[in-house]
Amino acid sequence: GGEGPGPGPSPSRCAAGDKSGSAALGRAPERFASWDEVNVIAHGLLQLGHGLKEHVDRTKGQMRELGSRLSAHNSSLGGPWEPQGLPRAGGFTWLFLHLLQSLMDAQNLRIEELLQKIKQQQYKLDKQNLQIKSLQSKVSSGEVGLGATLSSMALSFPAELPQDCHQLFLAGQQSSGVFQVQPAGSQPFKVYCDMTTEGGWTVIQRRTDGSVDFDQLWDAYKNGFGDLRGDFWLGLEKMHRLIQEGRFNLLIELEDWEGNSQVIQFVFSLGGESTAYTLSLLGPLSGELENAIGDFRQLPFSTRDRDHDLKADTNCAKHLSGGWWFSTCGHANLNGKYFRSIPRQRHERKQGIFWKTWKGRYYPLKSTTMKIQPAALEAEP
Repeated sequence: GGEGPGPGPSPSRCAAGDKSGSAALGRAPERFASWDEVNVIAHGLLQLGHGLKEHVDRTKGQMRELGSRLSAHNSSLGGPWEPQGLPRAGGFTWLFLHLLQSLMDAQNLRIEELLQKIKQQQYKLDKQNLQIKSLQSKVSSGEVGLGATLSSMALSFPAELPQDCHQLFLAGQQSSGVFQVQPAGSQPFKVYCDMTTEGGWTVIQRRTDGSVDFDQLWDAYKNGFGDLRGDFWLGLEKMHRLIQEGRFNLLIELEDWEGNSQVIQFVFSLGGESTAYTLSLLGPLSGELENAIGDFRQLPFSTRDRDHDLKADTNCAKHLSGGWWFSTCGHANLNGKYFRSIPRQRHERKQGIFWKTWKGRYYPLKSTTMKIQPAALEAEP
């Protein structure tokens, strides 16, 4: 609450009522009054205010009655300003009573204001008292488990956030899900971690049901879009923050509409926006499929509003769909349009999700997932 309305001490500094009693019991005297004592004082002030108001109201009633009697007396004598002395004296008495009535009205107004302030203060005190009693109840009932709760919180929320999902895995996290990470020199952000028996993978792209439109422009691909628990693109800037100048494994999982699947893996690094987020191949692809990235060791990222592909006469992102590390358009595009059935028209089919060395460029795949993990030192080419 705020300051009290009267000249007395504020509730937070009221002295304790019985210092001698506490001293007699061998305890140090309390410095401040309890909340119950403060409430008693506040209720007392409230009752005092009500008493003052009742007194003023009674006095005003008596003054009005006296005034009406004098008025009747003056009328019977021919008015207050007749030559006879009594009516004149009665007129002065009436004037005096009128002034007194005005003073009483002003005093009554001040008492009303004081009463309102006391009521407001009482409301605040009652509210604070309830909050304190609630806190006291929680503390008394939870004292035993408080230390364990704090310890559990310390274990659940380490002082520093992991830099990526693999670091989280090494710290003991075994379940997949959405977690907060903070690469060096970066603000924290959320990622989806796929935890396997071998380690933690940070998922950077997922396509499963076509619920998210991947035909987006540069800024969307830079910042990310979609739902981390569903279909999404993490964002080129977040990928760069995770990878920075390091060497990472990129694991790509593909699935067709017949239930078949394929896995591709290679070591790479990723430049920043000044390089158009250039993907650099640092080692050969592993898996059953041949290379569909192209014969280029370095590939900048392209969208239809930022054409960085390696085909001079064509905007691959516009010709196909979505954004990708396009070389000469026709090798791979995992961010193409999602088709639930194979389109009849060939020019539509090539706008889908494809990996040329598996199913060809005109077969739109059912699902794809891309995830990264720091590469081991022995992966040097």
